[in-house]
Formats: sequence, C-alpha cells, structure tokens
Amino acid sequence: MKLRILVLIASMILLLTACTSVRQTATEREQKAEEQKTKEHIVVAAIGDSLTKGVGDPEGKGYVGKVAEALKSDGQVKTVDVKNYAVQGHRTDDLLKKLDDKSVQNGLKDADYIFFTIGGNDLMKILRQNFLQLTLEPFQNEEKPFEKRFKQIISKIREQNDEAEIIYVGMYNPFAFTLSELNEIDGVVTDWNKIAKKELKADKNAAMTNVEDLFAKKSDSKRISEEDDFHPNGTGYSLIAKRVYNTIVKEGLPAE
Repeated sequence: MKLRILVLIASMILLLTACTSVRQTATEREQKAEEQKTKEHIVVAAIGDSLTKGVGDPEGKGYVGKVAEALKSDGQVKTVDVKNYAVQGHRTDDLLKKLDDKSVQNGLKDADYIFFTIGGNDLMKILRQNFLQLTLEPFQNEEKPFEKRFKQIISKIREQNDEAEIIYVGMYNPFAFTLSELNEIDGVVTDWNKIAKKELKADKNAAMTNVEDLFAKKSDSKRISEEDDFHPNGTGYSLIAKRVYNTIVKEGLPAE
C-alpha cells in the first residue's frame, strides 16, 4: 500500500515537472520571438551593372524596385529605402573602383540587403575582342581573373558592412537570342555562375539567386527588351524579382 502511494506521488511530481517545463519552453519561445521582431524599415543598397540599374524595364523599376514593392506589400515591412548605385556597362573591374566611392561606401554601411549583378559585360568584352575567331579558350582564360575580382568585390562590401545579407543575381546568356549559334556560351555562363556561387558560399550571409533558366529557351525571348534584345523587359525583371524575393523569404527578414 505504501509503495503504491509512493508511486502515485512520484508520478504526480513528474507530471508537474513536465507541465512546468512546457510552460517555461513556451515562455522562452515567446521571449525569443519578441527579441527577433522583424524590422519594419528596410534599407536596400544595389550595386553592379545595367541589370541592377533596371535597363530595359519600361517602368524603370527593374528587379530592385519590384523586390522593394514586394517587401512592402507582404505587410511585415512598412518602408523600404532603396539606394541604387548600379551603372550601365560596368564590369567587375569597374565595380571594384566604384566600391572605393565614399557615397557608395556610406550607402552600404546602412544596408540590410545588398543586391548586385556583375559579369555580363566581362563576357561581352571577351566576345568583342575575339568575335572574328571566337573559341572557348579566351572565356576559360578569363575565369581565374574573374574569380579573383569577384572575391575582392565581396571583400570590399564586407569592409563596409559585415552583417547585411548579400544577394547576387547570377548571369544568364546575354547572346542567347541574338547569337543563338554560339550555344557554347551557355556552358561558359554556367561555369562563371559556379565560380560566383563558390565565393558566395564562403560568406555566411550571402546567397545567389539563379536566373539562368529564365532566359534559356527560344520562347523566353518574350522576356527580353525589344529595344536591345539583351536586357530583360518588364516581364523578365518581374520574374527575376520573384526569385530574389523568394531568396529573401528563405533567408528570413532581418530582426530589430
């Protein structure tokens, strides 16, 4: 009889302990959620080439402006301050110089997100220099220099801001619809994207948004601006923006 009473008492103690533990865990979760409250005011700094500038979009928003709108429309963010320093025609060497600009550095310091595109004009330069005798060799020879400059770009960004989420929008084949016979360029773009992705993986707060497949098929030409057959049009930029926004959602909005 005494043994039975002891067993009952022990069971009650264990039950009460478990309930207390559950209450404490729930309280801890609530406290953590409060501590990690999403920021209501987001700052986006954008750097790079014409794709980040938004060339080809009739509305002039580009993917950067469209992502800003998506962030505001989801209800978690009240304002999005966009600082766009992208320059049409910029290559990796140009971006490295741009990152020495004090106004750009100040813009990066305050950013929660840093968007950028780069590399397409590096490919264009090689194409122009070797157009009459175009082979894969000059593109392959430029891989290591591109890798070195890309790494320096990430390093320079981090000198100004070591916490912001860096999102790099990968390259697509800019000649897919004007020089479709040069299908070897598809492989070059894929290889260069792999180089960029490897460097981004070395940074815990960096991610790559892949858009190569959005402009790969003949039917995708309707996503390209008719003015230059090179840059995305409004539809193309909307698709890029959707990918970037999904990357942000996956990584999570910054906390206060």
